[in-house]
Amino acid sequence: MNKSTFISAAQVLAVALATTLSFSAMGEGRAVVSSVRAAPQLSQSYTWYDGNRQETVWLNPQIVAEFNPSKQGTAAAKSADANAKTLSAKYSKGAVRLWKMDNAGDAALRSLATSNATGKYSPVFHATSSTGSNMRALPGNIIVYLNPTWDAAAVDGWIKAKKLEVVKKLNIGPNIYVIKTAPGLEALNKANELYLSGEVAAAFPDWWQEVSNR
Repeated sequence: MNKSTFISAAQVLAVALATTLSFSAMGEGRAVVSSVRAAPQLSQSYTWYDGNRQETVWLNPQIVAEFNPSKQGTAAAKSADANAKTLSAKYSKGAVRLWKMDNAGDAALRSLATSNATGKYSPVFHATSSTGSNMRALPGNIIVYLNPTWDAAAVDGWIKAKKLEVVKKLNIGPNIYVIKTAPGLEALNKANELYLSGEVAAAFPDWWQEVSNR
């Protein structure tokens, strides 16, 4: 396929990921990590594609992201898990609220969707297998790079054949679109399906990502 100049997911989403480590000096010029308990390790990973580069994220089974949070969302979370609590205001403000639950797996997500039909929920993932690494989640929608040589008729024909819905066209290159999907793993799976079909230049989720302030 004739491919356009690829702009990475990080550039498209305009998110800077950064983490810091704290060190304290001890005798004889040695530096050691300050006394901080090691973050728990995660075991379940998922892959996605940033252009032709395969990336890995790690599922946190105890956190759920709620997008466009509401009072009804609070009731739904407590119904799914009586011990549910929000993470600090650092993470739970504005358009997203993060819930920590005893078990935030598929059953909890189904319960949330049933209790709050208008809510948007996603599993939460980490950049590495450590729960201390940056988080990201899937609010819905994917970004797709189509063949840059296609005219409008070819684009429309392909979208109709795939039964997809365009949210908007991005003006960062030829034939780059935001395609509608449900929140959660459906977005990740659809992006992977389209990229692995070989019919598109790139396809990746429209991620929400945690930004660490220095």
